[in-house]
Amino acid sequence: MVIETLADGLVSELSTAAAVIGIGEDSLAAALGDGQSIADVARANGVKPRRVVTALVARVVADMGAEIRRGELSPDQVRWLVALATLRAEDQVACPFPSIEFRPAALA
Repeated sequence: MVIETLADGLVSELSTAAAVIGIGEDSLAAALGDGQSIADVARANGVKPRRVVTALVARVVADMGAEIRRGELSPDQVRWLVALATLRAEDQVACPFPSIEFRPAALA
């Protein structure tokens, strides 16, 4: 189901961001729920937001690694993928999440 895939992706991205920042996913989710951005949380924990962006982009590339290794994506497609992932990650890190209640248990 599309909703489950989107939810899994969001949880995966939060997990990646939390790991780079050095805090738990619950702490990051709580901070985002309080209106902070990932960049705010990173800076508060002595981490440059660019490190989070880099990790999120690396995750996208790693997720596509098999396709890249098999040559299913051209070099131009890989560059496009990295550029798109970078723009998306920069947005995710810089912008506060909309005010929603994060409930991982409800997604299971």
